[in-house]
Amino acid sequence: MRKSIVALGFALVLSLSSLSASGPGGITGIGVFGSLGNSTLGNTGGGLGLSLKFGSFPVLGLQYDLSGDGRLALSCDYYVIDAQGLTGPLSFYLGAGIFGGLGFGAGGSFDLGLRVPLGLQLWPIKKFEIFLAAVPLIRVIPTTTLGIGGEIGARIHF
Repeated sequence: MRKSIVALGFALVLSLSSLSASGPGGITGIGVFGSLGNSTLGNTGGGLGLSLKFGSFPVLGLQYDLSGDGRLALSCDYYVIDAQGLTGPLSFYLGAGIFGGLGFGAGGSFDLGLRVPLGLQLWPIKKFEIFLAAVPLIRVIPTTTLGIGGEIGARIHF
């Protein structure tokens, strides 16, 4: 079942990328990322994911948890500040967003909450971004808890 879910996620990304690699409302960046802590997956460990960027909004993350019984999560962020220059090829971003996750273990589980990604972006070459973010969050469902996680990844921009 896990392989089916991961395959479905990749198929979804491929179909979305065909919508438009340029132009208003189209995908402006696609990439991969990894996480540790609670950045998208509620109270679980780390995972791997796909990142789709549509300008500053939305920035979608589809992630699969690599530990436990399996978990699929989705995050949707709006970058309030995006690629604000610091020095040379280094910039930062600040976002506000939501996340939700489904667990596939015994009994299943569901998480929903708010997140605030704060990250650094390195642009080693034009249209290629490497990012590192701290992601404080508030899980609202099933219980209200605070958490923090981290994400690291890379995106190619069109």
